Amino acid sequence: MEKMICIPVWRYELMLKTFDQAMKELEELKKAFAEVGAPAKAE
Repeated sequence: MEKMICIPVWRYELMLKTFDQAMKELEELKKAFAEVGAPAKAE
């Protein structure tokens, strides 16, 4: 059985913005780890 919820568009857009920011921060961290020679496992 599937359950669905409805959310307002503004909340969905906020979730996408937050997700995009988290992905950007992750990429920056991966680059920083690569610069110091640590293996980046998160992909």
